[in-house]
Amino acid sequence: MFVGLGTFAGGCAHSGGPGTSRTQPGKIAEDPASRLIASADAYLASGVGQSQAGHLNRAREDFDRALDVYLNAPGGAMSDPQLAKAYRTTLETIQLHEFEALAAGDGFTETLPEPASIDEVADLPVGGIPASEETRRTAEDALRSEHNDLSITLNDPVLAAIDLYQGPLREWFEAALARGGRYLPRIRQVFAAEGIPQDLAYVALVESAFKTGALSRAKARGVWQFIPETGKRFGLKQDWWVDERSSPEKSTRAAALYLKQLYGMFNDWNLALAAYNTGEGRVSRNLDRLGGEADFWRMRETKWLARETKNYVPMIHAAIIVAKAPEKYGFSVAPEPLLTFDTVPVEGAMDLRLVAECAGTPLQQIQGLNPELRRLATPAGRFAVKVPTGSGATATECLANIPAEKRVAFRTHTVAKGQTLAALAKRYGTTTRAIADANSLGSGKALARGAELIIPIDPTASRLPAPSATRTADAQPETPAAPTTDRAVRISYTVKRGDTLAAIAARYKTTVARLKAWNRLPGSRLAVGDTLTLYTRRAD
Repeated sequence: MFVGLGTFAGGCAHSGGPGTSRTQPGKIAEDPASRLIASADAYLASGVGQSQAGHLNRAREDFDRALDVYLNAPGGAMSDPQLAKAYRTTLETIQLHEFEALAAGDGFTETLPEPASIDEVADLPVGGIPASEETRRTAEDALRSEHNDLSITLNDPVLAAIDLYQGPLREWFEAALARGGRYLPRIRQVFAAEGIPQDLAYVALVESAFKTGALSRAKARGVWQFIPETGKRFGLKQDWWVDERSSPEKSTRAAALYLKQLYGMFNDWNLALAAYNTGEGRVSRNLDRLGGEADFWRMRETKWLARETKNYVPMIHAAIIVAKAPEKYGFSVAPEPLLTFDTVPVEGAMDLRLVAECAGTPLQQIQGLNPELRRLATPAGRFAVKVPTGSGATATECLANIPAEKRVAFRTHTVAKGQTLAALAKRYGTTTRAIADANSLGSGKALARGAELIIPIDPTASRLPAPSATRTADAQPETPAAPTTDRAVRISYTVKRGDTLAAIAARYKTTVARLKAWNRLPGSRLAVGDTLTLYTRRAD
């Protein structure tokens, strides 16, 4: 989650340049100062590792211990030039990681999607060139040796798609098939329970390469690439907190129901697949043009289908053939293990970094188990968050004892007569965009009297605090808690004509990603007069 410093990737080093250490491995530091520095370095390295895993509380504890080593040294941290230099470097390192924590965002920062494979493969040439006899023989042999519960057609478009998987798409296909190990067994179980062919599980390979965060140009999302309207039709919740189109379990059930419904409409799986891609209305109209003849391959030869749909069905047939006999095509696939998990009930919005810490696992694993969560937090209501198998009991007890001040900061507000988004944003110290996004409101939508709104609250103080440290009686009074000139300050910036995020980021020595995270910006467009919040070093 956090971008670590290369110097501390495998240990800490304050002198001798990046990647070096003060003492040789296996040797004991010869002087007291070196021993103190080595002890502080161990805490600092542990803190960096914890912050990279998203365990913010543990990171802060380790950082504080590193500082305490210097502050509790005989004579204080500034009594020895070597100690003073190491102490200042430790402070700088900790402050940089505090900056990274801000860049990662608070619980309201939206997780970023990734491109959907359907956009990558839809326009590739499928068909037009007769397949080689070798390709045909290999495919025929694969079909004879594997059981299929979906009727597969071996024509030139399907064989051409096989050539694509072996050629330009080889690495993509192999990675997708390995990733599918996380989900395929459960997909087959759901499809079998619904009475539809289990081979249709490979529709997800073509749609998304089994990526839960995939988002297409058409705003289709998740493993099964549901557009918003179809997702809602099949019960997939979509709001500011969650998007169940990205839930492998819930979207798979929805996909099974949708495919089953489409087959009931057309009584042909190829036409059902075409409709899954382009919509049942378009397939129905094209069937009428063909006089009701239910033949996708004939429909494919007309000009009525988009190129993507013409490619879509052959690519699914080809994916089934190759995926069920990958060794015949020279693939060496090690499927990733099936995802298993415990579930933990959570009341109210909880930062996922705290969930990860309580479960004793990296933040990325919690996000991977809960891809439907759009934010770095669980929803405001009740939510069953998934944690690694075996950690459920510990995480449940730990999360139950999280104090209120460590939960994601938000409030609820009941709208009074005449209140506007702008007035509420001013009242709560947030932005109209943040309130609108949190409540799925259009920018010009009037507020209904009595409506209850979620109000995101900026959890950062007006100044990023320096790492806390406890002084002891023998610490020197002149020892600074942190270099004042390097302390981060929060400022407001009013957007002027011609401003861009890149220009503002360069001016204040930060990044576009951080500006977006700090201000919860979904895109890069700015309007003159907008107010941005950003953090910069006082010295800058």
